[in-house]
Amino acid sequence: MSGPLDSNHLQLGYVTGPHGVRGALEIKLFNPESSALEPGVRVVFSARGGAEPATHFEVQRGAPKPGSDRARLWLVGVETREAAEQLRGCELWIAREDLPELDDDEFYLADLLGFEVVRRRPDESFESLGEIVGVTSNTAQDLFEVRLRGREWLLPAFAPFLVAIEDRRVIVDVHDELLPAGGDER
Repeated sequence: MSGPLDSNHLQLGYVTGPHGVRGALEIKLFNPESSALEPGVRVVFSARGGAEPATHFEVQRGAPKPGSDRARLWLVGVETREAAEQLRGCELWIAREDLPELDDDEFYLADLLGFEVVRRRPDESFESLGEIVGVTSNTAQDLFEVRLRGREWLLPAFAPFLVAIEDRRVIVDVHDELLPAGGDER
């Protein structure tokens, strides 16, 4: 979920296309339970890869699509299907200060980029399994992209795989089968 905006913004998803004829958008959300898209919140749309300047809008209203990772979103100033179509494929970003406050045991996946991934050995020392270099989703779950000795592997971003987060490290419980070939070399 990296993009053209600075670290003060997080990507919430992207526009899959228009919905209806009055300017509504269909949005693919990385977190379908997110409550961030409240009326009045400012959001930013940018072309994938940042090829064009970002466009800022105010949320007029949003509606989740039950049982889906999609939502409908209405923006102030986007009132036609043609205007909504112009945003197809754009990434949806929000400023951190506009995000809901997190509980003590919650974190944003993007905040773990650059953290080392380790697992505890039987002797209680830690084995490095690489560094988190990205976040992705396979529609069923969020995954960290972890780089280990030039190879990447995917780490499910939830318990029981994630054990703890401390000192810029993510402590995990994973079997060798999840690691890239040669991942158990010392």
